[in-house]
Amino acid sequence: MHARTRLAWVAALTLVASLVPDVVLREAIGPLPVWWLFAKATLVGVASAFAGDRVVDGYGRVLAVVVLMQGLMLEIAGSATWRAWFPPGTFAADFGGAIALKLLTAVPIVGILLFVTRSPRAAFLAPGDLRAKASRIGWLGIPGDTIAWGRLALISGFLIAFGTLLLTLLTATGFALPPNLDRLWPLLPLIVVLALANSFAEGVAYRNAVLGPLAGELPKGAVVLASAAFFGAAHYYGVPSGVIGVVMSGALGWFLARAMCETRGFLAPWIIHFLQDVVIFSTIVLLGGY
Repeated sequence: MHARTRLAWVAALTLVASLVPDVVLREAIGPLPVWWLFAKATLVGVASAFAGDRVVDGYGRVLAVVVLMQGLMLEIAGSATWRAWFPPGTFAADFGGAIALKLLTAVPIVGILLFVTRSPRAAFLAPGDLRAKASRIGWLGIPGDTIAWGRLALISGFLIAFGTLLLTLLTATGFALPPNLDRLWPLLPLIVVLALANSFAEGVAYRNAVLGPLAGELPKGAVVLASAAFFGAAHYYGVPSGVIGVVMSGALGWFLARAMCETRGFLAPWIIHFLQDVVIFSTIVLLGGY
């Protein structure tokens, strides 16, 4: 298959599998039934098979499983059994239940990734080389081949987490510290565990699922951009929501995918994502937004 044709297929499959069609339909006709996700997964899988290209077919299979697991996650979350296990109304139940489901649904994604790529390393399911030097990122002022990703992950992770904290305080409290800090300390160990789990599960679904089938088959820039778009669109209903949320999450997703691509593993982006999730979950507890 011609390189441009392959890129077009990858772009189309990423768009269909992303949250973009869901947002458009939801704004037009209201809440969507769960079967919509199963139909979308079928469409992605069948369409990629008809492309007649090994890379596109493998990528489509992985995306189909990602979307299928999203639908299954909604089905399980709405069941009486799951609600009995995680009764709503507390941070531990609401977030613990949601993230437990993300971890469960990550297992089949890992399975299809290993089937398509044939090895954990090819699927970026290895820690990676934190000594690898970051290539130049001009818009962030990062020179090429100067700083190792292990160091950059920690520095950027703390800076991104601090920026997230400032943004949250500005938009939610006007820079006033929440008065109920005593609510945070008992839940801090749980917050750390959930942040570790959530950042790993989202990494599998939005980075490994894209980079695994495509890295080495398409230009690095295109693969990283596809992962960024997939991750950004998934946060349309996040905080902040809408286009601003998509752009901000997409920029973060681009940086995380770049870290995974250049270290050949999940550890560097996991560190960055984890530190931000600790701040996000902590502010949610403080502001009672669960």
